[in-house]
Amino acid sequence: MKKKTILFLSLFTVIGGSLASCGNGAVSYDINNFLPNGTTENPYQIVKNPVTIKIFAPKSSGNPEYKDQKMFKYLSKITNLKFEFTTPDTSAYNNQRAACWNSGKTPDLFLFNNPIAEQVQYAENNFNALTPFNDSNYKDSTGEVGSLIDNYMPTYKGLLENNFNIDRTKEDAIKTATISDGKMYCSISAKDVARDLTYKMFINNVWIKNVYEGYPKSYAKTHNIDDASKIKTIDDYVGILTDFKTYDANNDGKNNEIPVSSKQYEYFRNFILQSYGYVSNACEIESDGSKFTYVPLTEAYKKYLITANSMWEAGLIDRNTSANKTDTAMAANGKLLGSFVAAAPYLITSQKEDPNNLKSDGSHYKYDEEYVTVGPLTSSYYNGPLIQLGLGYFRPDGATIPTNSIYKREVARLLDIMYSELGTQLISYGVENEDWTWDDESHSSWTFNVPSSFTGNQEEYRATITPNVGSASALYWSNDFVGKMNDEIITTLNRQSEIYTPYLKTPEPQEYKFTSKEYEEITTIKASLDSQITYYEASFIEGTLDINDSKVWDNYVNTVNKFNGNRLIDIYNTMLKRYK
Repeated sequence: MKKKTILFLSLFTVIGGSLASCGNGAVSYDINNFLPNGTTENPYQIVKNPVTIKIFAPKSSGNPEYKDQKMFKYLSKITNLKFEFTTPDTSAYNNQRAACWNSGKTPDLFLFNNPIAEQVQYAENNFNALTPFNDSNYKDSTGEVGSLIDNYMPTYKGLLENNFNIDRTKEDAIKTATISDGKMYCSISAKDVARDLTYKMFINNVWIKNVYEGYPKSYAKTHNIDDASKIKTIDDYVGILTDFKTYDANNDGKNNEIPVSSKQYEYFRNFILQSYGYVSNACEIESDGSKFTYVPLTEAYKKYLITANSMWEAGLIDRNTSANKTDTAMAANGKLLGSFVAAAPYLITSQKEDPNNLKSDGSHYKYDEEYVTVGPLTSSYYNGPLIQLGLGYFRPDGATIPTNSIYKREVARLLDIMYSELGTQLISYGVENEDWTWDDESHSSWTFNVPSSFTGNQEEYRATITPNVGSASALYWSNDFVGKMNDEIITTLNRQSEIYTPYLKTPEPQEYKFTSKEYEEITTIKASLDSQITYYEASFIEGTLDINDSKVWDNYVNTVNKFNGNRLIDIYNTMLKRYK
């Protein structure tokens, strides 16, 4: 990995000087064709006569080409810009992006998935590869450009100043976007929709009621837990799962319940770990901000493994967990699962009627209706503030503009539209009164209009509109619009996700930046270390290695440090000192 990085740097050093003559640099630029404020008839128009903007962006496999998606067709129509796309599959994106840079034939816009390490690397080495968004003195071959944010992005500027209406003590958009030289080389990707700010652990609330009401000796009954909201500790959670295993929780007369499952322990670990004081299995900042800790070497992590191993030995964990790589794999036993992590229950359980459980009105539950969110929890080891893994409100990966583009002003205006109310609507569900409609004059809710002639599901139709499907790509995923969708499942997910939002903790705050050498070393270390952590995690949980044997644990610690776990945390804390 290190050799590849060095090779990449040397290649870029060779081509760096020729960037100005590549790509659109060979096209003559007419400043009078640019419309900084649109026209009276169309404030969104960016140019008088069409010009072509070359866009490089990741695409989810199986989704329609960007050129065929309604969002880009509509943006082209209102801006008078033409678009030419290069859209590598997400699995090949990084390699093709590197090849694009090395060729010198860069686009006008890298949209989505812009790595912060790249931004830092180019800035530190003075490659002059990316256009700063906030340099008031910036100029290029077309003349004075100035600050893109101040001159051409009023909507985005306002969002930054207002921190996208998110409490700045939680996360700071400006700090996230800015690197050590004070410049912003990438726009922010922002989200504030509750269901997308963390994972969700679901548990079958109907099963809880069944064991509470039907079995006097159950943990649920003896601890007065008749609803998931009363599960407060990890002992409560394990106790309820034990009830699912011990009793006929699903009312089908069979001993077939699978208390909990996940995809290769993904997020299962976070859920258990949180009850012991950490939200991740990597480098994590302490809650007081004093230092980073490498969680897999902590006593808390060992407590998690001991708990998970005891659950495994008791038959509470799905035996297929290590083999589960997709929701589809988990869904094979979906209606038998008592608890699981998923974007939504129906993806695992289906929406078929449950023949064995009735609502109070005598109608049958649908399987997915039986599940509610649970957590976060505490334990006898950790009784501090509740914490839940936060996926972050902001990331500095939204959009970058290579310096060789002569259309920086045009791209900046395009991006500003994409951050506007119109843009947030387009990236999520398309064009008003065509793809969706407001339900009332107060705009309190709206309905997505999937044509009756469309043979696929709702998400498959949405994929014909926006690149967001499958990739979650969006410059601004705004709750002010997305949160108003009139859809029973979505409304329920939003409500259920809100139990987590007061407790979100981002393990690695995005406002902190490493040096390019640090990024390189971190990448090299994690390439081998992470696989060791994954191997040992499954081995300890499933009993291949004895988590209660101190010699085995000591050997694990030595192995982690052999693979530079101690060096990794040194890098993180060295970086943190620069911010103190």
